[in-house]
Amino acid sequence: MLRPNAFICSLSLTFAALKKTAQYKGTTLKFYVGEQDTTIFAGAILNCYYKGGWLVLPKYSNLNQAVANVANGYKAWIGGSDIYGEGAYRWNDGEYVEWASWHPNEPTNNEYQDCITTNHRGSGKWDDDMCEKLHGYVRQIPNNKASPQERSKFRAFTGQNATSYFQAKSVCQNRRSRLALIEDLYTFEHRVPEIDGSSFAEYWVSHQQDVDSCGTISHDGISNAHCLQALPFICEQVAPYGLSVSDEEATLEIGSNFNVECSASDFPTPDVKWYRHNVYVAHQKRGVAKSTLVLDNVNSENDGMYVCKATNEVDGERSITEGYFWLGITTILG
Repeated sequence: MLRPNAFICSLSLTFAALKKTAQYKGTTLKFYVGEQDTTIFAGAILNCYYKGGWLVLPKYSNLNQAVANVANGYKAWIGGSDIYGEGAYRWNDGEYVEWASWHPNEPTNNEYQDCITTNHRGSGKWDDDMCEKLHGYVRQIPNNKASPQERSKFRAFTGQNATSYFQAKSVCQNRRSRLALIEDLYTFEHRVPEIDGSSFAEYWVSHQQDVDSCGTISHDGISNAHCLQALPFICEQVAPYGLSVSDEEATLEIGSNFNVECSASDFPTPDVKWYRHNVYVAHQKRGVAKSTLVLDNVNSENDGMYVCKATNEVDGERSITEGYFWLGITTILG
């Protein structure tokens, strides 16, 4: 049995590197891992808390499969343990674990192996592991609380680039960006690399107040200025966000027809495609920042999980956000 205080005293929180994002059932799933970004079980809980949300609770099969997919094959912490009673596994919200996806011969319930990981020797399979081990983790957060800016890249245009608010928006758009939507000083002061800490210059950001008054930010805070004033400005590239799947689960009769639309927002505009078993689905109708999965005359071979991937490049790096659709097939018994 875990000694609860054995690892808390040595806990140190690190800024986690977000590796992959998915959206499912009104929540966003974010996977963090890396040489400097793995953590112990308690660290995963606290990182999720301080960044908003919680360590994911995959209480049913489809969510568990989504978590396994966003963790991309890595072994990762999920929010369950038997810390307070050997073999009596509970989720971090206090509920007992009823549905489970243990790997064969797991959990072993060896001494001090009290915390649950996913992707143990197989996609979505769980293992009980020592809570002091270092793993990545999956954070879950309501969509309306999830900021797309965790994967944003900012660029400041200063000096002779100073211009009006509306021209600044046009310059950003021509660079496959948007005028930055910055709502807090921490992002401005710590994530915009060209910002001079000793300067109190105002920068245009995307907060227009009215026809004549437009949003600015400086080390003094968020404010506004006359929109035609010449100011430096900040552009922003954003990884795919606002991903929407028209239906996330459906059970169809053999021979039925069904369409599922997936769309996403970001800057630059995303490439949206449907996949199944990591293979591009031929039967889809693609448009700008969207794609419709076309399922005609379905049969038993069409059931299972479909993945919508919205992809773009942010500062030269490929960024992906996923959405999911599960299809079940039934027959009419006559």
